[in-house]
Amino acid sequence: MKVAKKSPRSRLPGRNTLTLPADTYRAIDELRGELPRSSYIQSLIEREQRRRDRAEFLERVNAEYTPEVCAETLRVNAQYPIHGDA
Repeated sequence: MKVAKKSPRSRLPGRNTLTLPADTYRAIDELRGELPRSSYIQSLIEREQRRRDRAEFLERVNAEYTPEVCAETLRVNAQYPIHGDA
């Protein structure tokens, strides 16, 4: 039995094929609306990157917001209220 191999020259640089189950392709096609499939996948990747960037940022700033910083913030807010009592 002969096995056919793709020529390395037939691939475009920077482009690859993504193999997914048929159910996944159906879900993508259902969700993407009028967007081309590749644009929809790219937007999902970009959205996930933004989510991860936000999560990393929140982790850093939460680590910096120590109990001492919180107490100081509360003292300043009490000393200089910006909302008047109604």
